[in-house]
Amino acid sequence: MKRKKIMIDMDDVIVGEGYLKLINEFLGTNYKHEDFDGFYMQDIIPNKKEFFDFFFSKNLYDYCEINNNAIEILKELNEIYDIYIGTSYIYRGGEEGSGVILIYKYNYLREKLPFLNPDNYVFTGDKSIIDCEIKIDDNPNNLKGAKLKIMYTAWHNRKLSDEYLKENNIIRVANWKEIKKILLK
Repeated sequence: MKRKKIMIDMDDVIVGEGYLKLINEFLGTNYKHEDFDGFYMQDIIPNKKEFFDFFFSKNLYDYCEINNNAIEILKELNEIYDIYIGTSYIYRGGEEGSGVILIYKYNYLREKLPFLNPDNYVFTGDKSIIDCEIKIDDNPNNLKGAKLKIMYTAWHNRKLSDEYLKENNIIRVANWKEIKKILLK
């Protein structure tokens, strides 16, 4: 029997917290996710070049935390699905230095999720090119083309209405246990 393919986003789905920690370190602030509505946290920073020089000098993934139950459930999913990690590495406003993020992401995935096939890492901002029956992402725009669309709740999508989700055939989940209930019945 042919295995179904799943695209899973990395940032704010498998891991989180790192970007906010670095913004707070740079600004000397104590922002929380609830303080943001938009997708681009860096919009609050007046000097983007100075911030991105600082940001790219750090390994973002040294600051990240793996979301609860993600590793265990990814291992279970990997037994019955072909998993593709679909993740962008380009930061708006910091495009010139973003290449280093690709290295950080690759190394983090290899270290923390060694059971996943590195041939299935797809580093792109345009996830519509990834042909998978199931997509899990925090950005609803990245779910296009999937038969089963699962949106992982994050600060920037928390206010999307149930009506919007229903119109776009999107299932909202708050955590990895909810993903498990959907995909590992």
